Amino acid sequence: MSRSSVRLLVLVVIATFALGVGAGPAAAAEGDFSKVPASKLTKKPFRGITLVTIGERVVCTGFVVAPNKVVTAAHCLVRNAAKGKYQLKSGLPRGIRVYRGFSQPAGGSAYKSCGVSKVWAHAKFVKRGRRDGNFGSRLHDYAVLTTKCTFPRNAMLRMWATEPGDGSLTLGKQIRAAGYPVDPRYRAMNGLTMWRTEGQVRPAGREPGHLPFTGFVSAGMSGGPVWRTFAEDSPCGRTQCVVGIVTECAINDRGLCKEGNSSDRLAVRITPQVKQLIKRK
Repeated sequence: MSRSSVRLLVLVVIATFALGVGAGPAAAAEGDFSKVPASKLTKKPFRGITLVTIGERVVCTGFVVAPNKVVTAAHCLVRNAAKGKYQLKSGLPRGIRVYRGFSQPAGGSAYKSCGVSKVWAHAKFVKRGRRDGNFGSRLHDYAVLTTKCTFPRNAMLRMWATEPGDGSLTLGKQIRAAGYPVDPRYRAMNGLTMWRTEGQVRPAGREPGHLPFTGFVSAGMSGGPVWRTFAEDSPCGRTQCVVGIVTECAINDRGLCKEGNSSDRLAVRITPQVKQLIKRK
C-alpha cells in the first residue's frame, strides 16, 4: 500500500458522544467480525486487551504484556500524525487511562481502570525536537505505557517473534485481532465496545517489518493485538501468541477503512528486535 492510500487508525471520540450511539447488532458485510460476548471479556485473550483513553477521549486499543506494561500504537499518543505532527501530546502521561476487558453493552469492565506513570514511544516515530529529522517511521509505530496498577499474570499476552521468510507466518495462516472500532457503517461501533475479527496473513510487502493481513479493521483498533491460536505445540507457551500490533488500513473515498478481504490491513510485526525492545521498556 502506498503512503497516500493508507490511514493510521488513530481515533479521537468524545466519550459522552459515543455513549449516545446505537448499540444494536451490526449487519456485518464481511461476515468475519462480531462483538465480543460479555462472557468472553474475562477470558483470554480478551481480558488482556485494553481500551486506551486520554482525558475524556477514547483514542485507541492496547494489550497487556507485563505486570505494569501495556503496548499500543505510537500514533495514538502524538499530536496529529495524519498532519505530520509527530510530537507527543502535551501533558502525557497525565490523563491516560487503560480499561481492561471493557465493553459498554456489558456495563463497563470487571476490572479497575489504571492510570499511567510513564510513556515510551519509539524514537524513530516520535519527533523529539526541532532538529530531529528521523521520525514518522511506520515500521516503528508502537509504544509502551507503564501503568500505576499491577496486572495479574493471567492478563498478560505472550508475544511470538517472527521474521519474514522464516516459515513461521506463511501466506494464508489464520490470524485473529480485536479492539475498539468506530465505524459509522455499523451500529454499536462507537469506540466503547470490543469487537473481534478473523483473517489471514497476506503476502509480505516491501517492508519486512510490516505484517499484512485481512479481516475487519477500523479507526480505534490501532494498538490492538494480532494473534495466532494454537491447540498444541504453541511457540509462545500459550494458546494465543501475539504476532503484530495493528496500525493501518487501506481507505476508501470516504476516509473509512476499505472492506473486503482483498484490502490489506497492516500491523507492526513482532520481530525479535521489537519483542526485546518492548520487554526492556
